Amino acid sequence: MHKVVLVSGVTFEFPNGRELFHSISFSLGRGITALVGPNGAGKTTLAKLLTGEMEPTRGTIRGAGPTAYLPQREVPPAIAIGAYMGFEFSRSSLGARLLQGIDREALCTVLSGGEWMRVRLARTLDEHFLILDEPTNDLDREGRETILGFLRERNGGALLISHDRECLELCDEVLELSNRGLCRFGGGWPDYESAKLAERERLGHALDVAKRERDEMSMAREAQRVRQEKRSRRGAAAAARGGMPKILLGSRKRQAQETSGRIDAETWARKNEAVREAHSAYLELKVDPLMYADLIGPELPAQKLVVEAGDFNVHFQDWVYRENLNFNWRGNIRVALKGPNGSGKSTLLRAIMGEKLSMRGEIRTGGLKTLYIDQRCSVLDDARSVLENMRDVSHLTETEIRNGLARFLFTKDLVFQKVAELSGGERIRAALARGLLSQEKPELLVLDEPTNNLDLTNIEFLENLVRQFRAALIVISHDEVFLKNCGIREELNL
Repeated sequence: MHKVVLVSGVTFEFPNGRELFHSISFSLGRGITALVGPNGAGKTTLAKLLTGEMEPTRGTIRGAGPTAYLPQREVPPAIAIGAYMGFEFSRSSLGARLLQGIDREALCTVLSGGEWMRVRLARTLDEHFLILDEPTNDLDREGRETILGFLRERNGGALLISHDRECLELCDEVLELSNRGLCRFGGGWPDYESAKLAERERLGHALDVAKRERDEMSMAREAQRVRQEKRSRRGAAAAARGGMPKILLGSRKRQAQETSGRIDAETWARKNEAVREAHSAYLELKVDPLMYADLIGPELPAQKLVVEAGDFNVHFQDWVYRENLNFNWRGNIRVALKGPNGSGKSTLLRAIMGEKLSMRGEIRTGGLKTLYIDQRCSVLDDARSVLENMRDVSHLTETEIRNGLARFLFTKDLVFQKVAELSGGERIRAALARGLLSQEKPELLVLDEPTNNLDLTNIEFLENLVRQFRAALIVISHDEVFLKNCGIREELNL
């Protein structure tokens, strides 16, 4: 494969001295390479280093041609599309196809999310090496299909920073950036997933072995204590019969106990440390939420009303829905709201949550205890810590709250972090913890684009938790894999 970008020994440090990554080396070619890793690992920083927007602390980056960078978001300028495109796009047949049906005299500001993405992509020439940073965030299905089609047809090399598994399926290789450095997985996304599963199983086995050895050590200690007590009783009996002097017997007993105790304590400490190390390594890959039935809450009766709409519509400058909405959701429904950007999905959620809107018809809810998590996780108080947010709504003791937070991967000093300092994935977990640890368990879970800006570990955590939730669920998401993994059973297309 022809290499177009060569990275050699690159280290990046912040001005305060904190090192983000150390001496990483890799090359990028004409295919599609995925860059994945947890939130905060430095993926966007690495992208900016590759484009020259930032400089590495040490190391070199060499490219064989021009590089184009599409950041996560770009505000459309108030200029005509033709002026934004310039003249170069005409050299790309793929770019011309992307612009079909788009009036080049129109302003960029009037475009839908999918159209604006098509325009941005059309300006990227085939000979450019392309870096796409979370390109499907906030995009409707049309926009996502545009990205997928573009990547399938394009000839130039590309680096894709994404958590979107539909996009990742197109990649030829995967680079994983983590606190352990940079690892390359050849063979594309399926090979990467297989390798991670094998590593998780290996670490799980290592943890089981460490626990078993510690338990065997514990049983051996107990057996040794019983034997020592028997020897002591025999020695005492012999001394009473006029055998070994008591002072000598006591001295030997103390000496044996001290030696045995020292060896015993050292071995026990080593076994416990082995368990701690194995557990820590396993937790880095383990993403299942540690849930229990009492945390999830009860199922609803089959005929319990969740939401009912009769000839319902909302008016802003015009009526939001082309046709009035009519539906009746009862019991443990699991429904996805679908439709292009601007079709009124979040507006419907606002109405369901009781916001006063200009409307016609009727929308009626069953008065369920509801946990609503919007894209900003507004249920959280940013100025307070994770633990303080839980205290506001829970009747549990602090120890019980901290044990509950550990199920959401907030352990030790992490519970004292200010919510404002949390990553996107941590915010989602904190919002879920606040709702599920509250005095009243939710009977309805409402999620608005919950996977935006989440790394794959947190997406899998969220999927596992939502699968376990047994009451009613309403979710907005354009991520088809996420919806499938959450067990969505019906859709409302707007």
